Amino acid sequence: MKLLDQILLSGVACAAMMAGAAPAMAQSDAPADTAASDTNDIIVTARFKNESLQDVPQAISAFGEEALTKIAARDITDLAPSTPNISIQPVATFSNSAAIFIRGLGAQGIESTEESPVGISIDGVFVTRPVATMLDTFDLDRIEVLRGPQGTSFGKNSLAGGIAAYTKNPGRDWGVQAEVTVGNYGRMDARAAVNMPIIEDVLAARIVVNKETYDGFFTNRLNGKKIGGQDRLTLRGTVVFTPTDNLDINLKAFLVRDRSSAPGGDSGPDRNKLLWTAFGFEEPDDGAFTIGRDFSAHHDTDQLGFIGNVGLDLGSVELKSVTGYIETDDFNDSDYDQSEKFFFPTFRVQSHRQFSQELRLQSDFSDRDDALARLNLVLGGYYLKQSFELAQAFPTLPVLLAPTLRFGSQDYVEQDNTAKALFGQAIYGITDRLNVTFGIRQSWESKDYFRDPTGTLLSPVFFTTRETVKSLAEMEVIANTNLAAGKAFKLGYNRDRMSFKAGVDYRLTDDVMVYAGYSQGYKGGGFGARSATPSTAGPTADNTSELFEAGFKGDFFDNLLRLNLTGFVTKFKQLEFGVFFPNPNVASGQETAQLNIGAATTKGLELEATLKPTQNFRLSANIGYLDAKYTDFCADIDGPSAFPTPPVSTCGDVTALPNGTYLVDVDHTDLKLVRAPKWQTQASAEYTVPLGSAGNLSFRAAALYRSVFYSSVANEAGGRTGDFVLVDGSIGWESEDARFRAMLWGKNLTNKTYVSAFTPTAQFFNQRFYGAPRTFGLTLGASF
Repeated sequence: MKLLDQILLSGVACAAMMAGAAPAMAQSDAPADTAASDTNDIIVTARFKNESLQDVPQAISAFGEEALTKIAARDITDLAPSTPNISIQPVATFSNSAAIFIRGLGAQGIESTEESPVGISIDGVFVTRPVATMLDTFDLDRIEVLRGPQGTSFGKNSLAGGIAAYTKNPGRDWGVQAEVTVGNYGRMDARAAVNMPIIEDVLAARIVVNKETYDGFFTNRLNGKKIGGQDRLTLRGTVVFTPTDNLDINLKAFLVRDRSSAPGGDSGPDRNKLLWTAFGFEEPDDGAFTIGRDFSAHHDTDQLGFIGNVGLDLGSVELKSVTGYIETDDFNDSDYDQSEKFFFPTFRVQSHRQFSQELRLQSDFSDRDDALARLNLVLGGYYLKQSFELAQAFPTLPVLLAPTLRFGSQDYVEQDNTAKALFGQAIYGITDRLNVTFGIRQSWESKDYFRDPTGTLLSPVFFTTRETVKSLAEMEVIANTNLAAGKAFKLGYNRDRMSFKAGVDYRLTDDVMVYAGYSQGYKGGGFGARSATPSTAGPTADNTSELFEAGFKGDFFDNLLRLNLTGFVTKFKQLEFGVFFPNPNVASGQETAQLNIGAATTKGLELEATLKPTQNFRLSANIGYLDAKYTDFCADIDGPSAFPTPPVSTCGDVTALPNGTYLVDVDHTDLKLVRAPKWQTQASAEYTVPLGSAGNLSFRAAALYRSVFYSSVANEAGGRTGDFVLVDGSIGWESEDARFRAMLWGKNLTNKTYVSAFTPTAQFFNQRFYGAPRTFGLTLGASF
């Protein structure tokens, strides 16, 4: 009954508030593959073809510009409430990185040596790095959220799902769109897009500027200053060149400059950790958003990207080319112990480069009158080259473990990754109502990993400035010296894998489709960026997934009601996690091992419903049910321990370490998967009041419920969260000609305090993070 009460509360909150958002600014001459004006009829390209969301026989949610405006979306975290069985939030320690979980599987790591189970692509380019993936939503044409493994039609490979973002292209008319948002906690956002047709129907450009700032909602108890603020500038330019009727060249460049503060968080109380036993510190009970920080914590990120999309129409065949290059550089200071003790601060300097090229041949037999007219065929090839370097400096290590050693330390890791693939997909209409789909992908992947856990000692001890940190070039020289001395090591692998997809869909009527499908996904095995020995570095085995899915999509009563229902079973094997454990043989005293800890099966149902009883009134709901269980989880997740006699494992291996301790595998199949609530539901209501020549006044309210879930692999009590309702609402106005708009919005209106992430860090401390409190603001927009 408790769940029913929560759902009823959600509905009552929506009915009581009835607050809404104004429609998005008008966009002139949108290209053919953009979202339609009605949020119910978005055109997507999830299968390499332009088709209505309702025509895609798989679980997919999509958000056009109008929908993103209505939910007051600032970044992709705002998509999760409106999508069943999805969790998107900032990575706890890196606010510009997205931790995305789909149907119970995802990742919240920050290391570029590892791949995420959920893929992200921007304008067709697969993003291989977890950092700087917190995409903002301004000037996006649409976002597609694909639930379930993706392979043949999504960039590289994806184990659990994917998010594809598409930015706007220039239109035919000159125009300016501008938007300003002011809100509590010092939020101030200024955004603008300029549309410039240079040569009619031949050359056009679009320039976008987005500046986002706020002070943060945490207060430092040491000095009263705000913590966790944001200062991010994004620039994007697009040029579309159409020299002939059959050639289209689309070039995009973007620049992100982020100078934000590190996210706020505190130290979850635990008197078994060194933060208490060595320093006598325990987090005071002075509120979730009052924390201690004695170390500067700035996260500086610079990202530059180029994306080229070229289409050449050859008649019955179209050639598509997608080229992408992204480089990202970071220099981050972090107070990892989340306390006012000078215990575990770190500096991280890292560099990442990726280049990808995808070529596709797509058939177009629409002008034929034979059997080929029913065939949609795609053949393609994919290439990716990725390189990464990271040096991490520790001002207090190893001095905390060896007081006579009056130095800090710095270590190093790098990795090169090459991925290649050939893929094909065929969709064939057996009849006007019955279609079958087949897809295949052959992938080859190689990784070269270089790790120097020894690194170098730094002086003075307890340094607090970046000037002490050595550059990546200096650390690479030191790492090669340590390699020659046997203190560093190199590893690598070459692997190949084939994955399949098959499906069938049938139209019962023009408005109702049923479908069923099978697909495979995988992500390549990874190495541990924080490992100390070859035995803990990896590589892990490839993670694999198999999806069995069936559902229906339908519009009823002359489009009064839309119902989309999906049922699925996904089997995951060789799941990989990073596990912290103590290691007294390294300067930091701890390391992270990459482990294939077992297998899991997730089963569930997803319902998306929209009821539009009148032209001005819309009710929406989505419900996700998830039964996620480990079917195999045999690992040591607690770290080395001493035993009076050699121990025995009941399910796996026992590993004897050089210092006389042991790693003992234990059966943990009783644990819950991370961020996998059994129930997730959102209900929303929108109502528009026409004001004639004065425009339109609109109201929106939404309530989100998630049942209990855990935010850490070991299911620590401090990371248990969920079983509450979050309420959002807004009131908006739009002028009659749609040129001006205003919206007053609020999120977490009941000011619910809840834990959003919890990370136990070996024997040292716990890192505990909270979701945002009540936030509100005013957004003003205009288009000319």
